[in-house]
Amino acid sequence: MQRLTREQRLRVGAIAAITVIAAVVIAIVVTDLVTGGADEPKTENQVALGTGVPATTPLPRTPVPATPVTPTGVPSPTVAPTAVPSAVAEALDKIRKDDLDRMAAALEKYYDKKKTYPNTADNLQTLCAYEELDAFCKMKDYIDPFPADPSGDPGKNGYWYISDGKKYTIVAAMDLPANATPQDCPEITARHLGADKPNLYCMSGSR
Repeated sequence: MQRLTREQRLRVGAIAAITVIAAVVIAIVVTDLVTGGADEPKTENQVALGTGVPATTPLPRTPVPATPVTPTGVPSPTVAPTAVPSAVAEALDKIRKDDLDRMAAALEKYYDKKKTYPNTADNLQTLCAYEELDAFCKMKDYIDPFPADPSGDPGKNGYWYISDGKKYTIVAAMDLPANATPQDCPEITARHLGADKPNLYCMSGSR
């Protein structure tokens, strides 16, 4: 048998080493493919992204609030308007009565000087919600402080006035039916205010 030279032996050894390394690599790759990489732990980002490649940006963990569910067929509760306590309503009605007493006294002073009441031509007007239109605004020099309904909003909750120059009626809307005097109110007040203001209180005067 022909003996290999030193150079040939080195080449055979290198080839054998490369063959062994290649066999090991192939075995590892085949094992990983068969097992699906189950033995390789994945990072949290890799699990979140469903990939074996590490994520460059972590996924934000934003809590999602639960959406309230209203049962079908169940009506929503209705919030009833808050009623004015009777003691408070009584106090507010007393203020209104006192205001009408002061207005009546001031109207007589006005008549003594002018020989007429502020004239609305028998039309119902707000007391002085509209400065340029309401006849009772002329009374500002005769009554101080000028009356205003304690509920506020003179166009909606204020006082009303009607006069033909010789007679007048002042009107307030009471909170309590017991304090109303609808029988003392002219028909025009009920026609214009009765639907929304059922508890009318009227004070009249004439010369």
